[in-house]
Amino acid sequence: MQIMEATILGIYLLIMTGIGIWFAKRAHSSEGDYWTAGGKINSFVGSFAFFAAVASSSSLMGAVGSGVALGIPFLLAYGFGAVAIPSFAMFLISGQIRRAGVKTLPEFFKTRYGKSVQIVSAIIVVFCMTFYMIPQLTASGLIGSYVLGIDYVTAVIILGLGFTLYAALGGMWAITYTDLIQGAVMVIGMFILTIIILMDHGGVSTLIQDALAVDPQFGDVTQPWMSYFGLFVAFLWFGVVSPSAVMRNFAARDAKTARRSALGACFLYVTVFIFGFFIASAGAGLGIADSLENQDMIFISVIEHYMPPILAGVMLAGLLAAIMSSADAMLLAVAAGIAHDIYKEHINKDASEKTVTRLGLVVMILASVVGIIFAIDPPQLIAVMVGWVSGAMLSAFGFPLVLGLWWKRANTAGALAGMVGGTATFIIMALLPSALVSEHLVSAPVSAILTIGVSLMTASPSQSTQLQVDQYHTNIQA
Repeated sequence: MQIMEATILGIYLLIMTGIGIWFAKRAHSSEGDYWTAGGKINSFVGSFAFFAAVASSSSLMGAVGSGVALGIPFLLAYGFGAVAIPSFAMFLISGQIRRAGVKTLPEFFKTRYGKSVQIVSAIIVVFCMTFYMIPQLTASGLIGSYVLGIDYVTAVIILGLGFTLYAALGGMWAITYTDLIQGAVMVIGMFILTIIILMDHGGVSTLIQDALAVDPQFGDVTQPWMSYFGLFVAFLWFGVVSPSAVMRNFAARDAKTARRSALGACFLYVTVFIFGFFIASAGAGLGIADSLENQDMIFISVIEHYMPPILAGVMLAGLLAAIMSSADAMLLAVAAGIAHDIYKEHINKDASEKTVTRLGLVVMILASVVGIIFAIDPPQLIAVMVGWVSGAMLSAFGFPLVLGLWWKRANTAGALAGMVGGTATFIIMALLPSALVSEHLVSAPVSAILTIGVSLMTASPSQSTQLQVDQYHTNIQA
């Protein structure tokens, strides 16, 4: 066991759990407080919350691990797409969807297209967000097994249930304010590690030369062009199609705050990937990638090689922050999908708000357990797993959502066709031999064609629905 690092991680987990307990009463006072923090989050807190929701273990451990294992061009394709996430969302949906006055992504689909689209979207949200838990739990197991000196499976179970606790107790209030802390820990920790690395190597050029001297293929293109382009597109759309990220817009005070939060998150993400490039270079320079059982461990190896124990503990807390800040948002999206969008909307419309929020708590725990079971034997590199989920959600939600916000003619039949057709095509592509993380380059256009084509071939939406689209673009704050 790494005593100093374990102590710092233990204190960190206790603080996060304490925040969850602190907000528990407020969060369970109403559905609005539990799912969207009452729509009262300002742009400063919202910037860190949006950033932390999308900056998962993939953005840190996954990006560095895949950058060393698959070459720096893979990391750069990932990085450019990820950095564009908040800005793309800011222009395309942030203000517009905030004006819709809903609590969840499936609820937006209900108000825009009807109950059938809500049900289908809620089911897809539950499956995608539960699968998205796997790379987060994988990363937590790698960190926990190293720091605590326990086996990987035990670490997955302990840490997985640990971050589920505060999310389930405190809802969006706890998740948002823990994300403020976790976002800051990530950025500061990576900044300190980068400074130490650059000082140790005597500058950027020497660092890169040292990496290439050990691993001459570090800068090589190792994948087909479709893999790089597919990865870029998948992450570019993440803030638009991921329910966990979209829900941050609903928590903002108004449309302007939602856009400002996305802009702030963009600047934070830029710093993370600049630092990630240097950390990956240092990881390549260690020359240990081929000797590791899991190449996502490279980030941890860099931390231990360059940082003294107390700073290593802080940086490992930063990695855990990346995991927790995304996992809690995913859990909330799953809970909302079942408790709010399926149970209350279609099974028990008279359910009290307390009943719905308590059901959400139970669903979070169950979703975490399912994720833990699958994370015991994870299928791929963390970054690749996240790329799959991003591609699946783009195929399902991308065009029905964006066209629903911007095109009055989009209707229920078109949205259903695009959602189901895009998802089915993605699954078929995933089962066929293809370039890594490229399935959505086929399935997303299929979704777009179906959404537009079927909408044009069927009846126009009602006049009230078309006026509703106009309201998404008004300057009235909501």
